Amino acid sequence: MSGANRTRVLLAVAVAVVAAAVWTVSAHQRSTADRLFDESRAAAAMLTAMLDQETGLRGYVLTRDRAFLEPFVVGGREFGAAADQARRLAEDGPQAATLDSLIAIATRWRSSAEEEIAALGQGAARLPSPAAARERKRLFDRYRAQDERLQEQLAAERSDELGDAGLVSAIVIVLLAVVFFALGFWLINREVRRARARLARARRYRDTQAEFAGAMQIMRDESEAHALVKSHLERSIEGADVTVLNRNNSDNRLYAATAVDGDAGLAERLVDAEPDSCLAVRLGHAYEQGAGAAPLLECELCGRSAAEVLCTPSLVGGEVIGSVLVRDASPLAADDRQRIAESVTQAAPVLANLRNLAIAEARAATDALTGLPNSRSCRDNLKRMVAHAGRTVQPLSAVLFDLDHFKQVNDRFGHGAGDDVLAAVGSTLEGVLRASDFGGRYGGEEFLLLLPETEHSGALEVCEKLREAISALEFQQPELRVTASFGIAVYPLDALDGDSLVRMADRALYAAKAAGRDRVELVAAGPPDGASD
Repeated sequence: MSGANRTRVLLAVAVAVVAAAVWTVSAHQRSTADRLFDESRAAAAMLTAMLDQETGLRGYVLTRDRAFLEPFVVGGREFGAAADQARRLAEDGPQAATLDSLIAIATRWRSSAEEEIAALGQGAARLPSPAAARERKRLFDRYRAQDERLQEQLAAERSDELGDAGLVSAIVIVLLAVVFFALGFWLINREVRRARARLARARRYRDTQAEFAGAMQIMRDESEAHALVKSHLERSIEGADVTVLNRNNSDNRLYAATAVDGDAGLAERLVDAEPDSCLAVRLGHAYEQGAGAAPLLECELCGRSAAEVLCTPSLVGGEVIGSVLVRDASPLAADDRQRIAESVTQAAPVLANLRNLAIAEARAATDALTGLPNSRSCRDNLKRMVAHAGRTVQPLSAVLFDLDHFKQVNDRFGHGAGDDVLAAVGSTLEGVLRASDFGGRYGGEEFLLLLPETEHSGALEVCEKLREAISALEFQQPELRVTASFGIAVYPLDALDGDSLVRMADRALYAAKAAGRDRVELVAAGPPDGASD
């Protein structure tokens, strides 16, 4: 049960307790008042009946007319009915003894009256008994005194009941005040705890987001930044699986830039996936789907997932460069949704800048005509690969080759044809080299090959294969034929550093030119260039 529902239940219980307490007290007061009123009315009816009997008796004694006995008879019946009602109401209460005494006095009075009536009925000469009259008066006076006592007892009980009811009411009010104070104190404390928890969550949220934003600024490349986005969201959202999807530079493929965890089907669907297959990328806004839902428009990539899915596009200047897919077994909380949206928004411009930087660096290191690494990249890779060969104590072959009589190609067929030749050689070079090899345009019509873990024989084999492939090239001009000359030097047999290695390969290249071109030459035997005397 949620906190709000618990509060509603507690308030409802408190209101019910108040209502029950008030109703109980008022019902008890009403019941007591009704009983005491009925008892008082029954006592008054008994007194009235006694007075009716006395009036009838007095009239009969004075006139001997039996018509006066009717009030006496009726009063006797009414007294009996009133006495029965009074007994029921009094039960075993404090007035029961007084009521019994009252009824006993009335019974004695009526017995005396009935004896007087019987005596007077025996003859007209018979006179009333003064002694009996005095006895009846004494009894009636006692009856009045007992009746007054009964009324006093009823009044005292009424006062006591009202006092008890007031005390109960006061106790109920105090208890309710304590209950409501405790409830209010608990509610206030709960709100204070919740407010503190919210502040703590907000502080943690700000701190983690600030930490993430700061870390994004020092990422060196897209791969590192993608991994940071994944780890940040998975650390912040318990149980979530995060996959960063990236749109390639050609805008025709969408691929997983981070590992796809726990969903083999998603990994399969991402193979050769187009950007529009992701609805978040296509629509330009977040796509969400609950577990087991059947939306009208389902995402081809994440729509078949058994988990809750939230895919948020990475937008930079209105362009979608990818998306961040979050899968969770349970629905995401509002704070988690906000974190995802803010994290993607913070990461998107950084990712775009890293991509643009990588593209710029690639272009700066790439020869536009051949698509091969340019002269700068050749020198950088030469240093790196020579250093690696020195650490691993493995040979490194350097090959310099250039196109024979390339100036004549430009002069005879034009610079356009020369460009076609260079581009064709670049494509041929990519088809011959191994994955570990490096090949680049060193300058003009000259190219550099770096073959790791390769000695003279292996380098000769690669060069011969490449020389034959270049000789077999065909162009739009049927008479255009191209050949190449190659020079090979091997580290550390022919040179001990990168510059010396290229210089020795260049020396071998000139030897190939001097020997008639369209051939491969090794460095002439001698001490390694760069060795101390």
